[in-house]
Amino acid sequence: MWKTLIVVVSEQNKDRELDNFLARVKAQGIEVIEIEPALYVKRYKIGTVCQNESLLLTDTPIVAITAKKAGIALVGVRKQETKLPVPAPYILQGLDGIQISYLKMVYSRFHHIPLIVAETERLVIQELTSSQTELFFGLCREAGLKTEAHSIKERDKIVQQQFLQAYIENQYNFYGYGIWGLIEKGNGKLVGIAGVEDREDCLELGYAIVPEKRRIGYAKEACQAIFCYLKTELELEGKIKSFVPKENIASQKTAQSIGMLQAKDIFKEFYCYERIL
Repeated sequence: MWKTLIVVVSEQNKDRELDNFLARVKAQGIEVIEIEPALYVKRYKIGTVCQNESLLLTDTPIVAITAKKAGIALVGVRKQETKLPVPAPYILQGLDGIQISYLKMVYSRFHHIPLIVAETERLVIQELTSSQTELFFGLCREAGLKTEAHSIKERDKIVQQQFLQAYIENQYNFYGYGIWGLIEKGNGKLVGIAGVEDREDCLELGYAIVPEKRRIGYAKEACQAIFCYLKTELELEGKIKSFVPKENIASQKTAQSIGMLQAKDIFKEFYCYERIL
């Protein structure tokens, strides 16, 4: 769990923007420790601070290299006038407007912690893990999602796990969205999947719930929260489509309940529903 922000910023970049940023971080209950770059490189001991619970922010290349070797989650900040690049996986061009949720994402990515996208009354919507491979593939097929998962045979368990691990590492990191797991509050069990993926002219929405949890509104609850996340957190706009099997009446009703309208029928096996985000 992220508890501490270690700030190692050179003197010339300490300004009001940094002060305002750190004030926002502290307001969220995160401890802030400021250290001079030269002192940090000399193997400064951070006292009782646990490195696994820390995120380091720096504008100094040698500090970034030192932090990476020490296994500390890292984000770089680079002013336009700074000539040397900061060797960090995430680089900020400034701190104005940076949300605490972004820093939590950086920390979670580093430690391979599934990022929580949203919470509803009954569900936690979060990134998948490789331990959920079997259920993920089964639900993908039920949802009719046109992912590469369809080309992998059910008996190829190792290939399936490799696919999901690559999906987790690449899809979430590059796009910031994808197919997420729906975790039932109270017992922590995966009860479904829902999310969006890129298509040529839109985002495609898919959702599926395990049989024993259907018809109680989980898909609708999750999709509404996902629409809100895409629009408010990721600031995405445009058309979203969903392709629902013609025999799946329940899924058609879900699409309608979340504001999707049936488009012109041009598919043999699916109805196409769409809405503007």
